[in-house]
This record gives sequence, structure tokens and C-alpha cells, in this order.
Amino acid sequence: MMGLTEVSRMPQQIKPDPEKYCEQCGQRLARKRWSDGVLESLLHFGRRKFCNLECAWQNFRDRPEKEVVAHHSAHARARRIVSPGPCEICGKPDALDVYHKSGNWTDNSLENLMRVCRSCHIKTHRRAKSCVVCGKPQKGLGYCNMHYVRFKVTGDPLKTKIPPRKKCLACGEMANARGLCGKHYMQAKRAGTLVR
Repeated sequence: MMGLTEVSRMPQQIKPDPEKYCEQCGQRLARKRWSDGVLESLLHFGRRKFCNLECAWQNFRDRPEKEVVAHHSAHARARRIVSPGPCEICGKPDALDVYHKSGNWTDNSLENLMRVCRSCHIKTHRRAKSCVVCGKPQKGLGYCNMHYVRFKVTGDPLKTKIPPRKKCLACGEMANARGLCGKHYMQAKRAGTLVR
């Protein structure tokens, strides 16, 4: 009588491949043998539709276009339509992006597409914002650099007179914190005489 361990060591019979054909080229599919000698499982073989990656990519490219297209799909199609080359704005070689001139990303007609580099593509989509006070280019919080600085210092972007800074109680220089300059503040902090 054979033990359980002896039965498990017996080689299993390999099941034959089901008859299956590549959806792109029509070639009969066979199970692959991996580099470590293991045969492709029947589960994975049953899911496979193409004989290789080239057939899978060709099948993907040959699919008819849908009426309603996703944003990323429209841009991928636009990149395939426009021939590769330099950026049409700055001349950088090997530009990868495509810009829709009309702003309608679903319109992939050749007249509407322009080959651009990533930098120029971002610049064309970024709208130049202007200061809410004077109309100059915006730096932050809706203000130009001048009004932004005024707002950060005084809390009011229209305030033209900035209040004078306090003087150091010890030496008369410009004060930073608690009425002291940087030098005297650190000395007081080290000595432990800093008043809170």
C-alpha cells in the first residue's frame, strides 16, 4: 500500500490545450512555457485573447472610435493624429503634447491640433490672472506683488503708509521680537531674563 507522500510525488498528466485562436491575426494559441519551465495555467490561457503584445496593441488601435470620448482618450488619439516633431511655439525638438487650438478637446480635426512641448502646453492653458486692485499680473491672494506685500505687512492691500518698526529697548536698533533686536533677544533668552 502506497503512502500519501508517495502518491503526491507522481507526475500529473498535462491537460491538452483548448482550441483557441488570436482575435487579431487568427493564429492558433498555445500555452506558453515560462523561463523557469512552468507551463501557463489553463485559467490564464482561458483569459488570453491574443498571441502576443503586438496583436493586442494592433487590435486596440483598430477599434472604432466611440461617440462620447473620455478626456484622456481624446488626447491619446490627438497625439496619434499629429505627426511627431518639434514644438510649434518654441521649437523644442521631440515635442510630445498636442494642443487643441479651439479649446474643444473632442475636436480632433488636423486644423484644430498643434504639436507642442509640455512647457508651452501648460503656459497656453494657464490663464494670466490679474490683480484685483490695479490689474497688473497676479502674485498671490489675488494681488500683484506691491499689493501682496502691503497686505502681508499691514493686512490692507490699499494702505500706503507702512507703520514704522519699533526700536530695540537696549540699543535703539530695529526691533524684531518683544521690543528687542536679534542680538539682545538671544542674550536675554540665554540668560533666562526674557519677559513673556
